[in-house]
Amino acid sequence: MTTLGELLRARGLTARHTIAIRNTLHPDDASTDFRSIDDVQRAAALSTYDRMQDGPCFGNEAEVLSFIATNDGEARLTAFRRFIRRDRGNVPGDIVYDYDAAPLLHAFIARAAQPTFYDTRDLDMLDDLVGKLVVRWPEPLHEHIRTANDESILVVET
Repeated sequence: MTTLGELLRARGLTARHTIAIRNTLHPDDASTDFRSIDDVQRAAALSTYDRMQDGPCFGNEAEVLSFIATNDGEARLTAFRRFIRRDRGNVPGDIVYDYDAAPLLHAFIARAAQPTFYDTRDLDMLDDLVGKLVVRWPEPLHEHIRTANDESILVVET
């Protein structure tokens, strides 16, 4: 089976400098509007939700592959973007004024020890794989941020 790192290297990307994140809905962020990560995606808030992290999880200017958790430990690619970390406590305006995502923002701020926010810029090198690339995320699943060259992230389908 091919690893995510092998797939990225075959496309000319340096996997060791790329981060992969598997988005799930944190239990403390759940509400009547957002019962699952699928609800977050249906509300078009997934790209906002993965920009809210508890602490500086990504280096400034990090290339990030965003995945959404699916069944049986798998995850589907939803975006490839460069994350630019904001100063502590500085929330991007598009997050503050996204009224549909407000319950997520408030729940996140209430639970996070170090609320950290990111701006992003889309990277187009993998546009053909967005929505199609599925990987098997390694155990333990709660380790939702890994380097993209992690040999245990396996490609299931492209």
